[in-house]
Amino acid sequence: MITKDKLSQLVENTLATHNLSIDSTELSAHVERIYPELVETVSYPAWDSKEDILAHIGTLILQINQNPEFKEELKTILVKQMKQSLAESRPSWFVGASWDDEDQTQRFIDEGIWENGYDDKYIQDVKSIKPGDRIAIKSTYTRKNNLPFSNRGKNMASVMGIKAVGVVTGNKKDGKRVEVEWKQTFSPAKEWYFFTGRTTVWKVEPGEWMPEALIKFAFEDTPQNYKKFANHSFWKERFGDIPEEDVRFKWTGFYEEIANALSEYRHNRTALVTWIQKTADKFDLSYIQGKDLEDVDPFTVMGMFNRGMTDENRKKVATELASFLSVDVAVPNSFEAIPILNNQKSWFFWGKGERHDDDIDNLWALFEVAKDFADEKTEDDGAEFIELYNQVASQKGIRWNLTMGLYWIRPWFFPTLESQSQDYLASLSIKPELNGPKKSCTGSDYLLLRDNLLLRFAEEAFPVHSFPELSLHAWQKPTQKAVGKALTWKAAILERIKDLCLTKNSADFTRSEFQEAHLADLSNLFPNNDAVESTIDRHMQLLRDDNHIEFIKKGHYEWLGFDDGDSAPTPEVEVKAEDYGIENIIKDGCFIPQSILEDMLSRLKNKKNVILQGPPGTGKTWLGKRLAYALIGQKQPAFIKAVQFHPNLSYEDFIKGWRPSGDGQLSLCEGPFLDTVRQAQQNPKNKYVVVIEEINRGNPAQIFGEMLTLLEADKRTPSEALELSYRQEGDEPVYVPENLFVIGTMNVADRSLALVDLALRRRFAFINLKPVFGKPWRDWVNSKTEIDVKYLETIENRMLELNTVIENDDRLGVQFQVGHSYVTPAFDSEITDVENWFKQVVETEIYPLLEEYWFDDPKKAAQQKEALLKPL
Repeated sequence: MITKDKLSQLVENTLATHNLSIDSTELSAHVERIYPELVETVSYPAWDSKEDILAHIGTLILQINQNPEFKEELKTILVKQMKQSLAESRPSWFVGASWDDEDQTQRFIDEGIWENGYDDKYIQDVKSIKPGDRIAIKSTYTRKNNLPFSNRGKNMASVMGIKAVGVVTGNKKDGKRVEVEWKQTFSPAKEWYFFTGRTTVWKVEPGEWMPEALIKFAFEDTPQNYKKFANHSFWKERFGDIPEEDVRFKWTGFYEEIANALSEYRHNRTALVTWIQKTADKFDLSYIQGKDLEDVDPFTVMGMFNRGMTDENRKKVATELASFLSVDVAVPNSFEAIPILNNQKSWFFWGKGERHDDDIDNLWALFEVAKDFADEKTEDDGAEFIELYNQVASQKGIRWNLTMGLYWIRPWFFPTLESQSQDYLASLSIKPELNGPKKSCTGSDYLLLRDNLLLRFAEEAFPVHSFPELSLHAWQKPTQKAVGKALTWKAAILERIKDLCLTKNSADFTRSEFQEAHLADLSNLFPNNDAVESTIDRHMQLLRDDNHIEFIKKGHYEWLGFDDGDSAPTPEVEVKAEDYGIENIIKDGCFIPQSILEDMLSRLKNKKNVILQGPPGTGKTWLGKRLAYALIGQKQPAFIKAVQFHPNLSYEDFIKGWRPSGDGQLSLCEGPFLDTVRQAQQNPKNKYVVVIEEINRGNPAQIFGEMLTLLEADKRTPSEALELSYRQEGDEPVYVPENLFVIGTMNVADRSLALVDLALRRRFAFINLKPVFGKPWRDWVNSKTEIDVKYLETIENRMLELNTVIENDDRLGVQFQVGHSYVTPAFDSEITDVENWFKQVVETEIYPLLEEYWFDDPKKAAQQKEALLKPL
């Protein structure tokens, strides 16, 4: 529905066309009276074609002015604008037209319809389509050549061809058919890139910048801004404006080409087996040598250079395979973000007699369908992939290693869910559904997780934006030794289950086998426990609850991790995250001069602890995390620990304290700060940063305890170590190492907070932030959102005028100024109506703040709001 402001504008313009005028106060009164009735009017079905409703709209207009020509013109304009506004607020539908590989587009156009070709899918979606909704017939596919943007000569781009566009005119709610007035057809189809939908019925909601751009492209012929899409975080590694030397994941092209070439041997596996045996002898691959190998699957072949071996040996085997397959893409120089198989579990199938006859055929079938699905070679929505995934997942020797293989063959399309990646996802509060065999996921679970991750990748603040980047972060995540932490029963039992099963080369074990092998050493490990057998049984149940083992029958269990392929530790490979420095902070949207940022970073390096303080909206937390990245030299979230201080936070939460454990007892647990101290002590070559948001909202002296003394730059040495308030026998004194830094943020305008303790002030450097506007702000916002500079200049002047009033108010001052963040849209914002956007920001963000500032003078707050809201 149009806004009140839009209604006022339409009335005023139409009156002027007929040389008529109206007082602004009278106009506002008419709009306030008419607007609710118009909102109610458009809620009726087919309101724009009913004579009584149109007549009622005319009556409402006559109350403004009795001129009949004015009434008819405004009614026509108003109906058109309301219809357009309603259509723009409704979802648009992008639908397929292929049934059994036969294109139905022309039939749909000739008959003025669109039909759902499924009897059991998309029924509710089709029922929800309303008359007036915009609809487009589309097809999706991929392309590597003849693209209107650079793909570095090798990357596949996703394409969606728009064949026809129209407006829905009727829906009988049968879930099968809608009536359509097809407005325009395109032959050849007009092509849209990057943000594409492969499902047969794709509901595209307006609001975010990507859907808005697609809707305008399809229905309003607005050209696509390739540059903006190519430089989005999800696509920039493949298509963005990144210097070639900074491009990561160059290995993906080689892996995809190896997968493509392997398809040639699906029906010529004898030649493939012969090559494998020769290569095993050449490179002494003992896990293959001496085996009576008669058949092989493509994932096992790719696993030959994705196992626990040196990079040099991986390159040699990969080169040999590329030569055999005639792949001319260069072998990667590095293998960052590539999960590898455990050397003891390098097969995706079991030996003859232990597997089903069709196990290897199923692996090949899934391999081919997965590639076609990723390359959008069919209109299939994933049903065939799901069916084959479920079939293969039930086979012996398969669990999470299947996702690893899918990631190898199409790393930009499929996620890997080996243990490191699952641990990393869990740290982001993301876990796959486990409805498949052996507590793994089904094909539907896997694609659901993939779709959910794609939604997260589109979020600017999400730490990763592609599947290779996710895998990279998972493998970069530092693993910390259990320093100062008590060994738990559950961990001890699980470790011994793994040893028992790997020794037996079987996932199955019995209670008696386990007790015979490990009862004595567990008794020695926990000498104070006089009920070891019952404790083992209780923790076996806990391991069942956590999906580590499965109960088979009385006294018989299965270790579910046996087939994962990544159960043993892999060789440490140093991988580097994206480089990050001061220039990156500015590029990300910081408007502080580079020289000042360099001074801030210098203070952080020297003082070790800084607090960024300033009014609301000055980007304190945003800048704090980016200063941390610049200090580290990499965009490495694993080296940053973010904590929010609040009144209920205590020393026991932040440093160390007693907590209930899973076995009903209390255990001494380390908090996030001490946990980071341990990491920094173990990895002196890395810098670690603790970012504390709103440090003055808690009681820093009480929360830090003795650690407050240890924060001082000249006490970062073992000789200054102190005993902690909570400790166990044998605990060593603790010190804060040189490579740990603390960045706090503080809102100086919050009157509810007490002054900062002087002891804290002495240990921190305080850096003042203030609202920053000017040319850097205008240029950045203009480049990211395409808001005209003249609007930005007006907004800037309004904000400066407001801040001058605040600064000169005796009750407030500079610390209460309103920061630039309030009027700095997110990178992915699509702002088509600048005036309406600014109005919303003022009314819902800035004005409530002003009401709080001038709680004893509401008239002044209202005056400042009105000053901001004058027409731009």
